Amino acid sequence: MEQFFSSLVQLFEITHLAFLFGGTLLGLIVGILPGMGGTSGLALVLPFVFTLEPSYALAMMIGVLAPTTTSDTFPAVLMGIPGTSGSQATVMDGFPLSKKGMAARALSAAFSSSLLGGVFGAIILSISIYYAIPIIMTFGFGEQFLLVVLALLMVGALTGENFLKGVTACCLGLIIGSIGTAPITGDSRYTFDTLYLIEGVPLVIVGLGLFAIPEIVGLLDSKGAIAKSLKNEKGWLIGIKDVCKNWFLVLRCSTLGCLVGALPGLGGTVVDWIAYSHLKQTVKDTSQLGKGDIRGVIAPESANNAKEGGALIPTLLFGIPGSGNKVLLLGGFVLIGIEPGLDMVTTNLDLTYLMIWSLALANILGAGICIGFASHISKITLVPYYILAPVMICLIFFAAFNVNRDWYDFIGLLTFGLIGIAFKNFGWSRPALLIGFFLSTKVELLSYQTHAVYGLSFISRPVSIILILLCLATILLLLRQKFDASYNSNLVKNKVQQICFVLFLLSLPVTMIWSIAHLDYRANLYPTSLSVIAIFLLTFILLIKIVDLRKIASLDNAVLRFANTHIFEIGARFNNQLYYYASFLGYLGMNFILGFPIASVLFINLFILFHDKKAFKISICISAVLIILLWFLSSLLTLQFPNGAIGLLIDMPWWLGGDLN
Repeated sequence: MEQFFSSLVQLFEITHLAFLFGGTLLGLIVGILPGMGGTSGLALVLPFVFTLEPSYALAMMIGVLAPTTTSDTFPAVLMGIPGTSGSQATVMDGFPLSKKGMAARALSAAFSSSLLGGVFGAIILSISIYYAIPIIMTFGFGEQFLLVVLALLMVGALTGENFLKGVTACCLGLIIGSIGTAPITGDSRYTFDTLYLIEGVPLVIVGLGLFAIPEIVGLLDSKGAIAKSLKNEKGWLIGIKDVCKNWFLVLRCSTLGCLVGALPGLGGTVVDWIAYSHLKQTVKDTSQLGKGDIRGVIAPESANNAKEGGALIPTLLFGIPGSGNKVLLLGGFVLIGIEPGLDMVTTNLDLTYLMIWSLALANILGAGICIGFASHISKITLVPYYILAPVMICLIFFAAFNVNRDWYDFIGLLTFGLIGIAFKNFGWSRPALLIGFFLSTKVELLSYQTHAVYGLSFISRPVSIILILLCLATILLLLRQKFDASYNSNLVKNKVQQICFVLFLLSLPVTMIWSIAHLDYRANLYPTSLSVIAIFLLTFILLIKIVDLRKIASLDNAVLRFANTHIFEIGARFNNQLYYYASFLGYLGMNFILGFPIASVLFINLFILFHDKKAFKISICISAVLIILLWFLSSLLTLQFPNGAIGLLIDMPWWLGGDLN
């Protein structure tokens, strides 16, 4: 008890608060920028913390880590782009609310529930720190594998209008995630002998391509702002009331976040979808979920902040990262001389409590700042499309290049951007593809580990039986909610185009099997198995589409009618959006010739002036701000931008792509 109060006193020291506040501000900034998140924030501060006193270093690291799952809500709600993997489910209802002019309400509800979830997670962590070990130890490889399967089923079933297409998208994501070096044998799979794909396709590239590019293209196609008007200037207050009204949902999802977050390596990737699934299974009226239901924002945001407290349990007690960003946190521990283990609840208990309460305070600071600015930042949704779109494209290209600092990053971004446009227009689930991709490596490793340690006996373990029953119950409940008797495929005008897209998707599993057939079975078993499943599902979907198109047979059978529900997307505008996508290819060409900074300035000016010749003052001001921002980021990240062909003729300054020397 003495250590508890001493850490509480230390928490409110001026110097400690200063470092915590500085880290929180940095965490908010990197959370807002798509593709960066807490991992990038920690990477920025690690070079500086080893010279600090341990308590101050911890304050800064925790400050960076805590609010990124709060501020990543800005791009998720305002633009439909997940700022980090923890805000994927928030997009489902947050962005539709933004389109309705209720961005401030959605942001405020998200930040309020994040605040409560984060504080709740810290409280649970402080209470359970002694009792968490036996609970975590009951989750072996087999239980973790089943939990991932449960999450994949939830995502596949929840995120698309058609159950089959959702599960198939998840399977395709798992296949794409298997590209690269096989974890068991080290063989290269589907890399086409390129070094770029040896470690697989970068997550940021896939995420930005699937979500950012399609939303920007959709904004351009609409020829307007994201929202026509803001329905209520006091929307931030309504959002807080929504959270108070749904307090029991916040409590339930925060508890889920703590529990799932404590499982090593899983929490950050699946917890928001598990919370969203829990919401859909426990509420009576699900008609507005996915169309702008405020509860669809509150549930995942409560869980993904609470999971930060849970994820600290295995990090502190076992030195096992509870989520991706905890890997760098462990590196920070080593730099300042802290050894994770049971000492953290004995001799170093004061530092443990200091981290816990720093986490709670950082959540309060971060959410408070975000709530204060929610109504002002929501006005971004009123910015005309021809001003917002080119700026977003330039920032997204910057985020993509910052992954590997390779030209292939741009090509990968636009490739997955085209796939994302097709998925969005043809009714395929982008979140299912992304979460499948994200979890693929984990699924493969857990499947091998489970087989090696338990064989099939893991199925008879108590926790495994509970998880299997949850998987079956999830499928049954979601299947009941998915049937839509009002669906009329006769309204679809481009059925042939959508059928051709299925044939295109079939090429992935078929070529995957062909390209890895010669490898050791330990390297090809996992992707081959997934490819066979994907071929079966895609073939079935193709047959259903052809039957619907040709009216070959009646679809009166209940199973066929269920499979045919939303098998086609009615409101597809794929052809229209390809025109705008072509302008991004032009921007890529400008990068090859002029280099990134010059090409970005030129692209913004040309794009804005093409749509409004009188807006030259706006385009010049935006260009100036962009150059200053790029200069600042390149200095902060020691980043040399792509120089382009012009660099072979002219010696450019380093902040325009020239040599750092």
